[in-house]
Amino acid sequence: MVYLDSFAHEEWDIHHTDERLRLKPQPVPGALMLRLITLLSRGLYRKMFAAWPGEVRDALIARHLTVDARRAGALERSNQHQWGEKLMGAGPVPGRPAVMPTAPGIDAALRLTMPERLLQEMTEGKIRMHRAMAASVAHGEHRVLAGAKHSTIGTDCPDEVVRAIFDLWRRVR
Repeated sequence: MVYLDSFAHEEWDIHHTDERLRLKPQPVPGALMLRLITLLSRGLYRKMFAAWPGEVRDALIARHLTVDARRAGALERSNQHQWGEKLMGAGPVPGRPAVMPTAPGIDAALRLTMPERLLQEMTEGKIRMHRAMAASVAHGEHRVLAGAKHSTIGTDCPDEVVRAIFDLWRRVR
């Protein structure tokens, strides 16, 4: 299993001791705020997909820059604690070989909403959590992808993500 900067509800709260980082319901922004977020996201998506072929890039940017896409993301985050509980009900991380890449970079939206010290604590907790998760399974490996942010791990460090997949594949063959 390759966990790309994964979320693990029970592990999250264990490794993030600051109450402000605990997982709890988040309100879905109203239509005006969603439009503003969409507008402010243009540069992010243009940068994220800059190296992609034009036809694919343009389609991805167009889809990401809709209010519906922003609303879908907000809805996913709004009930994160509920789907986290469902993950917990599934039991511990499977005892299979795993690579746990961590993206220590901070997404731009978080920089607007959280103090720097809290962002640092969140990143340190994420690293502790992924390290512990990797140590909990046979042949688990933790990797910190220095140039990656959570929301863009696959486009920030594509070679490292592919390398993790191939390394894991070689282990299980």
